[in-house]
Amino acid sequence: MSRSGSLFSRSPRISLALATLCVLAVCSDLGPGDLQQDELREAQELWQLRRPARYEYTVRRQCLCTEDALGPVRVSVDGETIVSQLYEDGRSVDASAVEWFPSVDGLFAVLRDAFTRDAHETRVSYDPRLGVPVELWIDYSQNIADEELGFTVTEAVQPIV
Repeated sequence: MSRSGSLFSRSPRISLALATLCVLAVCSDLGPGDLQQDELREAQELWQLRRPARYEYTVRRQCLCTEDALGPVRVSVDGETIVSQLYEDGRSVDASAVEWFPSVDGLFAVLRDAFTRDAHETRVSYDPRLGVPVELWIDYSQNIADEELGFTVTEAVQPIV
């Protein structure tokens, strides 16, 4: 072998070892998204363990949208089915807007979707007792204005008896 050959061409074992290390380094990257997804999974597991069969909570959207699209709205859920969505003045949410005010499971779905879509920024905090996402903010694209979305739970989950 000539002395001018590279280390890689002289030793296939070294090349293989370095390639393996590079692959492992990429696969073990636990960036912020991975940590947030772990937190999401743990919070959702806690919610599944402690969720009431029937519950209510109040949620307010954060977006550049009309007042009716902001809420706050009292969401009542039986099992996994939303049974009512009422504004503070007692009006029902219009049928065209029901998706704007999700159940707790719907909040988890919004977060999973943000991670799937590789949103530019996702911030979330969870209720330590129930795992409910009590405040979340998503900026889907750094280069687009006014496409951000957030939710704040303004009244905690309460069982319906």
